[in-house]
Order: sequence, then C-alpha cells, then structure tokens
Amino acid sequence: MELTVRKEDLAKGLARSQSVVERRTSMPILSNVLLNAQGDKITVTATDLETTFVGEYPARVSGPGRITVPARKLYEIVKELPGEEVYLKDKENSFLHLSAGRATFDLVGLSAEDYPVQPEYGDLPALTMPGEALSEMIEKTIFSISQEDTRFNLAGLYVQKRKKDESHRLRFVSTDGHRLSLIDKEVEGLAAFALDQGVIIPRKGVAEMRKLAEEGGDLVLMLNQKLAVVVKDEVRLILRMQEGAFPDYDAVIPKSTKRKAVVNRHAFGEVLKRVSLMATDRFQGVRLDFKDGLLEIVSQNPDLGEGREALEVDFEGEAMGVGFNARYFLDLCAAMRSEEITLSFIDEQNPCLIKGEGDAGFLSVIMPMRL
Repeated sequence: MELTVRKEDLAKGLARSQSVVERRTSMPILSNVLLNAQGDKITVTATDLETTFVGEYPARVSGPGRITVPARKLYEIVKELPGEEVYLKDKENSFLHLSAGRATFDLVGLSAEDYPVQPEYGDLPALTMPGEALSEMIEKTIFSISQEDTRFNLAGLYVQKRKKDESHRLRFVSTDGHRLSLIDKEVEGLAAFALDQGVIIPRKGVAEMRKLAEEGGDLVLMLNQKLAVVVKDEVRLILRMQEGAFPDYDAVIPKSTKRKAVVNRHAFGEVLKRVSLMATDRFQGVRLDFKDGLLEIVSQNPDLGEGREALEVDFEGEAMGVGFNARYFLDLCAAMRSEEITLSFIDEQNPCLIKGEGDAGFLSVIMPMRL
C-alpha cells in the first residue's frame, strides 16, 4: 500500500472512527482501524462487531493494499502532522510508515487478513430523509434508552412504520422501564418503504446516527430485521439490530386523564435543578404538589435537609402530591422545544403523560416513585 491523502480528509475519517473502535477488548484488532487503498481513494473502517463505520476519501494511490493500525494513536499522530498532505506506505511485519514535511512515523499494525469482514447489506429498502428531522427524532428519544445491557430488548431504539389518517409516519420509541419517549414524523416516500415489522437499533449505533444527522443535509436510511445502514456523503454506518421483542409500550400510555397542569418548560426545569440539589444522588426523588394555580416542588434528604420552591401553573382537577425522579423531567425539558408543556395524570399511582404544542408528534410517559 502506498498513497498520498489530504491530512484534513484522513483526520476527519479517523476522528469519526474513535467512538466506534473498542478501547478494552479481548480482540486487539478491534482497537485498530482498517486502511484500504484502492483506485483513487482510501477507505477507513472501524468496527466493534455491532457498529461499523466506513469513510471513503480521495487519495493518490501509487500501490493498492490494506493494513490495520491502532485507531487512537494514528489519529493523534495525523492531527499533529505538519503540512496539508500525508504520505502512507506499508512496510514489512505490518508496519505503517507516515510522513509529512520533515516528520516521519513508523506505527506497529496488524494484518488486514484478521480484520472482521464488513456486513453485507445488499439491496435494503431505502428512505431519504433530512438530517434535521432524524436528529430531532433521536434527540427526543435517546435519553430514555435503557443503560442496562442485561435488558437487551430495551437497550436500543424501536423503529416502526405507522399509518394514521391515510398517511404514513416513522415512529421512534424508547423506554428504560421507568419512562418512555415516543415521536412520530411524516417522511416523504415512507409509504413505499418496506418496514413491515418494528426493529431495535442498539444504543451505541443510535448515538453514531445522531452525530451524522446533526451535520444537516439529506441522508439515506436503510433497514431490515438484521441491519440498519445510514449513508451520508462519504460515510456509511452499518448497525446490527438488537435481538429480542420490544415490549407492548402502547399499554402504558394513558388514554384518558383526570388532572392536567400546564407549566412553563424553562421555569419548571430551573426549579427542578435547584430543588433536586437536596435529593439523594442515586434516585433524585422530588415531590410535586399540585393545587389550584400553584406547583410546589419539594426535596427531602435525611442526611442534608430539605429544599422547596413553588411556581405558578394552570392546574385542573383535585389537588395531588406525587413523587418523581427529577432527572427524568430535566432530560425532557432539555429535549423539548415547547414554551409550555402539559403534565396529565389519572391519579398519584399512575404515570404522568407529557406533551407540548411545539413538539408535534411527541409524547413522554414517566412513572411515579415512592418517596
């Protein structure tokens, strides 16, 4: 392998690979990136076997070839190299030679023959959608994905195609068993998109999708029961689907409620931040006391003391007091865009339903907790 590539392009690909490669692994080669020089481009590949990043960048290739080298160290070197171009050449015993200006490095690598084979995805159903729309859908659901890998069917984002009022909508759902987030969005071309059953995209893959979507512009989303592929410009993400059946989430969404509070989202979040300073670190439990025109938020900690603050709300229904994890509401306040949000309840034992007029197609459900 021998080639010359723009430093900016190579650094961009290596930067994107950093969050995909495994830091601690029983397979050392998963800490490496695969560099493949063919034709007039260099391909940078990183994988942890579940999430695969592939980036293609223009290069002047004198000799085709492949090699794998430590992803983190190569990125650190390339970032600091002088000049605008980098010269790469493989050497005996899987060494990679790099040079730019007067700087030269020889980096120990591993044979490309041992690198995992990239999953084949063939002709998957494809959907083109704006990056801004995908970014919003992920932003409003990613925080509810379970962090417990033992609950593997919850450790991902559930994706469905739904039909309502003669129009098709793309639905993202996430839950960790204590809260649920759901968003529907109309996407052009969705009617012809073949997604008969819901699929679960793993948490790490969702985070990588979000990074691509946040760059804006259109991207292509391809899905089947085994793989998700996201293509944007020179980048491809290939994600293996999470196995397992997603729970019947519709059963926990309240269909009717008896009490309703309309609260300013910003003010609600600020009060929660202050009062929850007195909550226990693990559960961050606070009590919401609703009565006519007023919401008082109270936090009691046997080791520290008590904090309380009130704010004005529009409240309909019988007065009530109910405990919640403040962190769940703070995550919601950060993700939503509505100036005012509506908190709806059946009673103190049932979950709270949250919506906002400025967040079309979105709802969240938060389970109460005992304090």
